Amino acid sequence: MKALWQTHKKAICQILLALLLLWAVWYARPLDLYGLMGGEPPEHLTVSVWPQAGFPKVVHGDLSLSAGEPEMDAVLERLEELRFHRNPLEMVLRFLPQGSRTTEVDPEKDYQIDLFAYDGQNKPLWMLRFHINGWWRGFGRELPLYVSQGQEQGRELGAYLWELSQAGDS
Repeated sequence: MKALWQTHKKAICQILLALLLLWAVWYARPLDLYGLMGGEPPEHLTVSVWPQAGFPKVVHGDLSLSAGEPEMDAVLERLEELRFHRNPLEMVLRFLPQGSRTTEVDPEKDYQIDLFAYDGQNKPLWMLRFHINGWWRGFGRELPLYVSQGQEQGRELGAYLWELSQAGDS
């Protein structure tokens, strides 16, 4: 075995590097909501949305939706349009302190959104979060996601969910 390693060390390292690169490209490919979260459609969806326009006053809207309701179908349809990219370095990022990136912040347009999906026995399936300029997934330690034009997509989704939550309150 040692002789095999000595004679083919360079070729083995190149093959391993190529496999690692292929895996990274595959892992970072664009995924829809169900590909990202495991494919199971939720039975219940809980949504909280906070418009940043009222900051520091905390104003939020909540939605609790169940399968078959037209509102839940409409929310899932909007989420299905998004394409998420995972970072191949997620395993390393779990152990690093979470940093913050800043982009253009407009309190009149920005939202924080928390979406929780549950199965028929109310067991959590997935969690998705948007906050001003970033997308995250997961429970506990949240992992970052990249969404093409993510801030604009989040603003549009936030405005839609805010209107939907306010229509439900009246």
